Amino acid sequence: MYLNKYVRFSKTMNSLTQVEIEYYRDAFKFFDRDKKGYITAEDFDKALRRMGNTIPTEEEVQNLLKEYDINGDGKVTFEEMVVMTVKRKQNEDEDPESRKLFDKFDSNKDGYLNREELVEVLAQLGPRLSSTDVEEILRDYDENHDGLIQFSEFEKMLIQ
Repeated sequence: MYLNKYVRFSKTMNSLTQVEIEYYRDAFKFFDRDKKGYITAEDFDKALRRMGNTIPTEEEVQNLLKEYDINGDGKVTFEEMVVMTVKRKQNEDEDPESRKLFDKFDSNKDGYLNREELVEVLAQLGPRLSSTDVEEILRDYDENHDGLIQFSEFEKMLIQ
């Protein structure tokens, strides 16, 4: 579990600019006022009240904590906050049909298409491609060169 969490955080951080990382650090500090290194339900409640939008209910605070607390320990670390915030933003921007197709072929449900999963997608979308063609597609669309196709790369592949 920890390794999967670390890999997901590492991939997420590699996709961000330095400005975005600093933005997330500042946001985390806003919630973690006492510098514990994690955010609790109480921290969420206090921060939301400071923001002054509305006074959150206990249920809203608990739902927010559950959404961001990947490992279920009742605390949200910086890593968890970044991964979930980026995921949430990506979900808002994505095409639902493309997401369904991506999820269908993401057989190990890790959020990425590996080479074998990509071959399956390509076989469903058109004629079977040679190994060289698959490698060329990976080179063209794997923007961060990690050997995996993430959803945003997949969407670009579908559009072009």
